[in-house]
Amino acid sequence: MNQSLTQIASAVNAGQPLIQIVSFEERRVESYLRKMTGMPLWTWDQHSGLGQGEQAVPGTADPVAALTRVIAEAGPGFFVFRDLSPLLPENPALVRKLRECYQALKGNKKTLFLLSPDAHIPDMLRKEIDIVTFELPDPEELEGLLRRFLDQLGRKGVALRLREEELSQFVIGLQGLTLDEATKVLMKTFLGQAAIGAELLPKVHAEKKQLILKEGVLEYVTSSLDLKDMGGLDKLKDWLAKRRKAFSKEARQFGIDRPRGVLTMGITGCGKSLASKVIASLWNLPLFRLDMNMVYSGIAGAPEDVFSRALKTMDSVAPAVLWIDEIESGISDKSSDSSSSRILGYFLTWMQEHTSEIFIAATANRIDLLPAELLRRGRFDQIFFLDLPSRKEREEIFRIHLTRRGNDPAAFNLPQLSQITKGWSGSEIEQAIISAMVEAFNADRPLNEDDLFVIFGSSVPMSTTMEEQIKKIRSWAHNRAVRASSEKEY
Repeated sequence: MNQSLTQIASAVNAGQPLIQIVSFEERRVESYLRKMTGMPLWTWDQHSGLGQGEQAVPGTADPVAALTRVIAEAGPGFFVFRDLSPLLPENPALVRKLRECYQALKGNKKTLFLLSPDAHIPDMLRKEIDIVTFELPDPEELEGLLRRFLDQLGRKGVALRLREEELSQFVIGLQGLTLDEATKVLMKTFLGQAAIGAELLPKVHAEKKQLILKEGVLEYVTSSLDLKDMGGLDKLKDWLAKRRKAFSKEARQFGIDRPRGVLTMGITGCGKSLASKVIASLWNLPLFRLDMNMVYSGIAGAPEDVFSRALKTMDSVAPAVLWIDEIESGISDKSSDSSSSRILGYFLTWMQEHTSEIFIAATANRIDLLPAELLRRGRFDQIFFLDLPSRKEREEIFRIHLTRRGNDPAAFNLPQLSQITKGWSGSEIEQAIISAMVEAFNADRPLNEDDLFVIFGSSVPMSTTMEEQIKKIRSWAHNRAVRASSEKEY
C-alpha cells in the first residue's frame, strides 16, 4: 500500500481533523480519498466554491464562508480544499477560521484536507495540522498503466514486441513521474508507432529532461555508450554488468538492496567520466550531471539551498544516475567555507537516508581532499582506482577510437602503437588519433601510422609531466581502493 495512504488513514482513524496533502496530482489524490471514505467528496476551490460533484453551495467561493459551511454540515464527511494553503500567510482571518474548524470537527468524523503542491502553513497552525507528502505512483501502479496502454494498442493492431524484462525497463523509466505525466509520456512515445519495442525506451528517458530544466545546476546528459566503448577496466565492467538489473522488480523480490553509488578515482584521462556515462546506458537509466561550480557560483541562490533543491529534484526523477564529476572540487573537508561544510553535512545525511532509487556516479582526481566520513563503507558500494592503461588495454583503446572514426584497425600495427604509447592515458591516445586525422585530412588522404608517429614525437604524456603526482595517487589507492583493471603491466 502507498505509504502516504497509510499515513492519511492513520491520521483519519486517530480523529485528526486537519490534514495538509502536498501533491500536484489532484485527481489521483481525490480518487484515493473517495475509495477511502466510500462516499462522495466535498471539494472547494476559489472558482466553484464548495460542493459535491457539480452541485455547488451558493455563496461559498469565499474560503471563510466555505469553512463555516463545513462546520455546519451534519454527519461525517471528507472535505478537500484545493489551493487553500497558499492563501494562509496573508490572511489571518482564514487562519483563525481553520483553528475554529480544528476544534469543531474534532471527534465529529469530519476531516478537512488542504490539497496543494506546496505546504504554506503559518506557525499558528503547525500544532493543529498533519502534513503528508503524497507519494508518486509506485512501480505496480505504473506497470498497470503501461499494460493498459499496450492492451489498447494491441487491440488496434499495433505489433507488441516487448519482453517482460524490457517492459520492466519502461516501468523504471516512468518512475519519478506523476500519473498524468506518465500518461502523456506514453502517448508521445507510443502513438503513431507501427510496433512497440525496446528501441522506444530512450524517448521515455528524454521526457525526464523536462523536469530538470528548471534546476540550473543539473544537466541532462544523453549517452549511448556501452561496455564495448571502454578500453580495459575489466573489473569495473564486470561489477557494472552484474548490477545491470539491480533496479528491477525482480531484484527487489529476490531481496537485493538497490546499489547506492560508486566512486571512481585515479589519474586524469583514464575513463572515470566515461564510466559514469556507460553506467546510465548499460542500466537504461537517465543520466544527470550536477555542476558543483554552478552550485557555488551564487547565480541560483545560496549554495547550500541550491544543492538541497538539486538533490530533491533528483529524488523526484528517480530512478536515475546522478553524476558528480570531480567531487572533491565541491565537497571537501579542506575548506573553511561555511557553505562547503553545510553542503558536506547535507550530502552525507542524504546519502545515508534517502530512499529514492538514485545511483551516485562520482569521480575524483584528488581523493585525498575528500573527508574520511564520505569514504567510509556504506556511503559508496565500491571505490575503484583507474590507473594508466596497460599494453593490452592501449591496444583495445586504439581499436575503439580508430573504428569509431571510420578507420580499419587491421591496417595498423596495434601492438607497436601500444608499445610506443607506454605511459599514455586513454584520452591522450584519443586526442593523438584526432590530431593525426586532421593532418591526414589536410593532406587529402586516409590516416596512416606515419601520421600517428608524427603526433607521438611532438607530444609529452602526462605520466612524464606529472610523475610525482601520479606516484602519490597510486600510493594512496594501494589497499584503499579496488583496481578497475586486472592488468598491472603498463
